[in-house]
Amino acid sequence: MKDKKGTNNNSGDVPQRTRDFQLTREGIPSIAELIARLRENYDFFSAMSEREIAWILKLCGRRSYRPGQRIFGQGDIGNCFYVIVYGEVVIRRGDIELSRLGHGDCFGEMAILEEAPRAATAETAKSTLLFSIERDILAETLPSLGFKVTTHLAKELSRKLREADALVEG
Repeated sequence: MKDKKGTNNNSGDVPQRTRDFQLTREGIPSIAELIARLRENYDFFSAMSEREIAWILKLCGRRSYRPGQRIFGQGDIGNCFYVIVYGEVVIRRGDIELSRLGHGDCFGEMAILEEAPRAATAETAKSTLLFSIERDILAETLPSLGFKVTTHLAKELSRKLREADALVEG
C-alpha cells in the first residue's frame, strides 16, 4: 500500500515516528541503516520485521565508551547482549584477540540464553556507542519477541558450535 507521498507503507516497514527516532544526536547512523545492517548480519534479526527490531532498539540501554574501556570481563556474569551503533569492540580471551567488531555487529548473545560467566573480555578499540538488550526486557516487556530472539540465538550459537567443531576436527 502506498501513502500520500507514494512511498510503500507496508505493516513490516518502519513507521514514520520510528523512522524519525534518532539513535544518536547526530542521527548517524540512521535507524533504517542500523536495522538493515542487523538484518543482513544476523539470522535472528532477519526473521523479525523492521517494526519489531525498532521496538527492541527503543527499549535498549545506551552507553558510550572511550577507547580502551572494558565493557565486560571474562568470568563476569552477563544478563544482556550488545549491538554496536558505532565504534569498534575487541573480544579477547587473555592476550589472544578473538575478534574485532564494528557498526551493526552484536556480541555477548549467550547471556540472553543463560546466566553464566562471560567466555571472553570485551573492550573498545575506539569511541563506541552500544545498545544493550537485557534478558528481562525480552522476557517480560516483549515476550513474543523475546521468544523469537532466543530461538534464533540458540540456532545461531548451534551453528557456530558446529563450525568450531569442524575446525577442531579439521
